[in-house]
Amino acid sequence: MAESLFDPENHLNCPICLNLLKDPVTTSCGHSFCMQCIKRSWDQEVQRGVYSCPTCRKKFNQRPALSRSIVLADILQAVKQKSPARPGDVMCDVCKGRKVKAVKSCLICMASYCQTHVRPHYESKAFKMHKLVKASPNLQQQICPRHHKALEIYCHDDQKCICVVCMGNKHSGHKTVFAAAEMAHKQEQLKIKKRDFKQQTNDIDKEIWQSMKNVDFHKRSAKAAVENSDRIFNEIIRSIQNRQAEVREKIRAQEKKEVHDAENHILRLRQDFSHLQKKNEKLESLLHTEDHVYFFQNYTSCSTVYQRKASARAFDMLTFENVEKSVSNLKRELDKLCEMHIDKILKIGELTLPIPILLFKSTTF
Repeated sequence: MAESLFDPENHLNCPICLNLLKDPVTTSCGHSFCMQCIKRSWDQEVQRGVYSCPTCRKKFNQRPALSRSIVLADILQAVKQKSPARPGDVMCDVCKGRKVKAVKSCLICMASYCQTHVRPHYESKAFKMHKLVKASPNLQQQICPRHHKALEIYCHDDQKCICVVCMGNKHSGHKTVFAAAEMAHKQEQLKIKKRDFKQQTNDIDKEIWQSMKNVDFHKRSAKAAVENSDRIFNEIIRSIQNRQAEVREKIRAQEKKEVHDAENHILRLRQDFSHLQKKNEKLESLLHTEDHVYFFQNYTSCSTVYQRKASARAFDMLTFENVEKSVSNLKRELDKLCEMHIDKILKIGELTLPIPILLFKSTTF
């Protein structure tokens, strides 16, 4: 991330990105840019075959060579080291006025230093025995509160950091090692733990992925099962409706035939009744006549016995009780069959729906 320290009058800023120069390079015309900025600028001019300086607009027929500016790089490094401390940074305890970010802390001096003020600790023999550590905001925690020495020893018995004076007094006879060495050893153990954690997280991640895959599969399977069951139930309904229509048609056909035969039988009975009535009237007249000539002229026809045509069948009261019983029995069988298969469907792993063959057989009475 580029240092955003833009100042329009600061020659340490790149004229292209306007940020503090990064990897500064200088052109033959003497102007400086970030290496990546000037390269991108000239990459856009390749097609034209003419290159220009973004600052002075001087043109070059060939792509100019770039030279790294060592002086500028050193100046920029010094500027960055003296950049103001940001929130959360450890500040230099020596800098006056504007505080600069510290790079090291001294456990003997109990102070933190920026890149400039830490140099005496490296260059002067007077600071040779001082203990420098990474800049820390909690120096007091690294010093023995009793002996004011660095806590650079680790006691295995008490599992805590101690100073060299504590090691010879209170912790005498305890198993002790240098804290840095023990920390390195513990860190190696933690690396193994980290690999174990990594493997466990990978295993859990795979299990999560597989579970999500299973969930997606079950969703798609459930959707397909619903669609197929709807289709099959609709087929069952249509089959039952077809059988209902077939039964209705047979009942109506049987009704029509029976009614037609019964009506023909009634018609013949009415004809016989009318004929007998006429013969009875004629017979009545013979019984009361005094004309012997008329009597004997009609006697033969009246004395002959009337022979009715035998009926093909005896017509009783028509009923469809057998049909009602058969349909009721069919309903009970269907209820039992549906209940049995629904129980199977609801069991885990049994999502099949057998089609009752009974429903597709012709119903007879």
